[in-house]
Amino acid sequence: MKLFYALIFAFLSLQSWSQNLEFSLETELSKSYSKEEIAQFKETKTLPLYEYALTHACYLIDAPQGKDISSFSTIQLSKNPSIPSETFKDPIVFTDLKLKILDKTQYFLVENTNKILVVKSSNILSLEMQKQKK
Repeated sequence: MKLFYALIFAFLSLQSWSQNLEFSLETELSKSYSKEEIAQFKETKTLPLYEYALTHACYLIDAPQGKDISSFSTIQLSKNPSIPSETFKDPIVFTDLKLKILDKTQYFLVENTNKILVVKSSNILSLEMQKQKK
């Protein structure tokens, strides 16, 4: 009988834990997406892609020499604009910047640096996830 109660307790604890994980994911995504968009991710079963994107979508590269990057939008990564080297935590989380994952890769010139922020497309993220499963 004790074993039965222990199993029930373990099951309920696991269920509660998984709901908390989903809630924190939705909270993080709500920085960039509406409730309707998040519901659509659930419906189309693409929520795991956005969970993966939170820690894998963004990275910095050096701006290429001699390439025209004047058309790139600028973005502020520094917590303190007077100290550009003091940048966001690693990994850079796209929702902290109020960005969305699109079907094309996005490039932003980081203010006061010679860096470019790259935000991977949904297609690239999906391919990366498939490679990790193998």
